[in-house]
Order: sequence, then C-alpha cells, then structure tokens
Amino acid sequence: MASIEELKQRQKALAQFGAFVLDHDDLQGVLEEACRIIAFALGVDLSKVIQIERNSNTGLVRAGYGWKLGVVGKMRVDLDERSSEAYAIEKGEPVITNDLAQEERFHFPEFLRDHGVVALVNVPIFLPGRKPWGILQVDAKEPRTFGEEDIDFLRTYAMILGPVVDRLETVSELSATDERLRLIAENARDYVIVLSDPADRITDWLGGSAEILGWAEDEVLGKTTSLLFTQQDRDEKVPERELSEATAGGTAANVRWHLRKDGSRVFLDGHTVALKDLGGEVQGFLKIAQDVTSRKRAQEHQAVLLAELQHRVRNILAVIRSMVRRTHEEGQTAEEFIQHLEGRLGALARTQVLLTRTVDAAVDLDMLIRDELVSQASDDDEMKIEGPEVKLAPKAAEVLTLAIHELTTNSVKYGALSQPRAEIEISWNVEQRGGCAWLSLSWSETGVPIVPSSPLRRGFGTELITQRVAYELRGTGTLKMGAGGIRCTLEFPLEARPSILQTDEYKGHFQA
Repeated sequence: MASIEELKQRQKALAQFGAFVLDHDDLQGVLEEACRIIAFALGVDLSKVIQIERNSNTGLVRAGYGWKLGVVGKMRVDLDERSSEAYAIEKGEPVITNDLAQEERFHFPEFLRDHGVVALVNVPIFLPGRKPWGILQVDAKEPRTFGEEDIDFLRTYAMILGPVVDRLETVSELSATDERLRLIAENARDYVIVLSDPADRITDWLGGSAEILGWAEDEVLGKTTSLLFTQQDRDEKVPERELSEATAGGTAANVRWHLRKDGSRVFLDGHTVALKDLGGEVQGFLKIAQDVTSRKRAQEHQAVLLAELQHRVRNILAVIRSMVRRTHEEGQTAEEFIQHLEGRLGALARTQVLLTRTVDAAVDLDMLIRDELVSQASDDDEMKIEGPEVKLAPKAAEVLTLAIHELTTNSVKYGALSQPRAEIEISWNVEQRGGCAWLSLSWSETGVPIVPSSPLRRGFGTELITQRVAYELRGTGTLKMGAGGIRCTLEFPLEARPSILQTDEYKGHFQA
C-alpha cells in the first residue's frame, strides 16, 4: 500500500502536469513531460506513450522517459493477439506484468529486454467518446508488484491525458487547416474571396480581392458586398436576390460584371455561399469568384469577329451575284464572259487578301492600287502613283478595288496601257468636309487617241463607278472620255459603312 508521502507526491505530480498543460499547446512536449512526471511519481526508471498507428497493426513509441536514442519516435510494437498493449486497449483495462520472465500470456518487444525491463503496467488512453488512442506504460528494471494505488493513479493519469491529447490534436489540426486556408487565400491571386456577416457586411477581404477590385481591406470592412455590383444591378436588386437564393438553396451563381474602385469593370465567375451552422441558421456569406475579364472580352471580341465574318461573306456573295449578272448582261461571248468574270473575281480575291493582312481589317490605298495594276500590267514607266497614306475600311476597299480593276481592264484594252507612249496618273488627297475626312481620288490618262468605235465599255464598270460609289460609300463618282483618254474622279467619306447589299433598301438602285 502506498504511503501518505507517496500519495502526496502523486497528487503533486498531477498538479504539476495540469499546470504544464495549461501553459503548453505542443502535443509532443506534453507527452514527454507526462512520461517524466509519471516515472518520477511511481519511482520507475522508464515510461512511454505508445500511439496506435492508423491503418496499421502497430503502435509507435511516440514519447518516453529514460530510453536510449533510437527508441522514441522510431520503435514500434506489434498490436496482435499476443500483445499486452493490444489486450489493454481491447479490454479497456490495465495489464500488469510483475515479472516478464514469468509472463506466458504475452510476448514483448526486444528493446524492452535490451533496456533491462522486467516489470511493466499498460493503461489504455481513450479520447472522449472512448475512442482508443494509445497506451501509457511504466517500465521497471527490477521485479515489482504494482499495487491498486499504483494502478488507480495510472488510470487517473491516463483519463486526464486522453482529453488533453484530443484538445491538442484538434488544435493542431485546426492550426494546420488554418495554415492551409491561409496559403490558399494568399496564393489565390486570380480569385476574389470575400466573407461577410449575416447582414452581408464584409468581414474578410482575401485572395486577390485587393488587387482585382482595387479596394484595400480597411476600405471595405463593414460595408455590404453590394458595393461590388454595377449600378444597374443594384437598381435591379441583384445583390438582394443573390443573397436570398444562397440562403434558400445554399449557393447562388455570381457570374456577371462587377465594379472596381476606379469605376472600371471586371467580370467575375463564381458563387455566393450561405455559411450555416448545424441548426441551419445563416452565420454569414462567402463570395468566391475568379477574374475572367480577359476571357470574357475575348469571347465578346470573337462574337464581333464572327458577326464581321458573316457580314463579309454575305457581302462578297452579293458582289459576286452582281458581277455575274452584270457581266452576262453585257452581251459578250462565253469566252469573253469567262475572261471578264475571272478578272473581277480575281480583283475581289486580292482585296480579301489585303483585308486579312492586318488585325484592324484596314487596307492601304497605295498597296491596293499597285496590286491591281501589277496584276494586269507590269510596266511601271507608264504610271505615276502618288498620294498620302490612307487606310480603307473593308467596304471601301472592296468597292475601290473593283473600280480600279474596271479602269485598269479598260485601259489595257482601249486606253493608256494599250498605247506605247500613253501614261496614267493616279493621285489622291484627303480633306475635311463637315467634320469628316473625305478621300478624293483621280485617275487620268494622257496620250490616248480617241477612237469613236471603241468607247469606254458600258455596264458593270460604268455603273460601279458612277452609281455604286455614290450610293454605297455615300460619295460621288464621275467617268468621262476626254482628249487623251479617260478621266475618273472618286470622292467619298473615309468611314466604315455596312454593305447596302445586305438590305432590301438597295433595290431599285444599282442592281446587285
């Protein structure tokens, strides 16, 4: 039976352990101190804590007192049917072995014999809910009879140790979770992460919120998340509907344009989540969304490009229909029809090549003229081309290419390009008229004898210059046969316009 002095010593040990636990939150340190105090209180040379390893039939010597290097944190014991530790855990009661040499019920690890252990007591450690966690064990190097007071003290000590282990493991897990969440929040630079209270007042401003939205945390704390919505969405009560939907269903989609501090917009793709307790009461809201502004603008740009492509294809098909009809109406032979049609289609094709050379779908006027002339004539000495740099919108480029093609074709057959000493001068300038820039282009041939029997061909080319330029480009076109050759002037505003051929408005004018 333990003496009064021994009982006082054990009470003191419990008090020391309790005080130590209050000041420390490191589980390993607490377990080491627990082993030291229990060994001193029971007057044994060795003590240890064995932790059950998950998904394994073994236990790890997690902490200890008096052991040689290489035991604590490394040695394992088998938790099989011949293990005293496994028996204690299964039965939920201490296992006492006063002399290992006489013990026939269990086998013992070799490292116990290497340390001279001859007697021991195992006491199971349970977490709240009687969940087995491990073993508290004291080991003596000489035969010893452990009495009831010893066992009761060990059991009391283990019952205190269980909740302490549970609390510290929970703290450690929460700390690890908090650290992971902190790292996630700090590295989620492409995400807006906002926490708000039940009244939707902002409490946390995480992730890339500051960088993406422009507000510092101290500027938004206490304000509602409606701050982030556009004025139109606020007027339409979108923030309120989103919170209501999240409250009712747990989450609500949040995919729309939002406001930055500077008034610019950012497109966020995410959700608003209602944070509820176990009773279903809303404790706050989580708004998490990715900044996909670049993707959204790319999609919008793609839609514009698709619309432009559809417009251009319809326009080209309409132009081709016009070419075929007007070329056929000129009453040519089949061979002449094919020749003229191929020339006009070639001119149109060259325009499309020029339109695809630049991102902004603009065509250089000088390049357009030279490409068309080179396609039918190679003698630069017969030509004089000059004018400032001018970029043409697609519709103007298409119309002007066809006009230059018709003038060049006519010149090759009847005009300056068919005469040895004749010349062509092509010039242009830009001037302001009524607040808009106008292009004035002149085609002038000299040295061409007037042959009454070979006038400028009437039909597609003439109507293209005198009517289509006037109607489609909102300008004017004149074509005259004078002394020395053709004189042509084209004038129109340099602005992008839709094709007249896309609507019924054009019917009754230049027939396409």
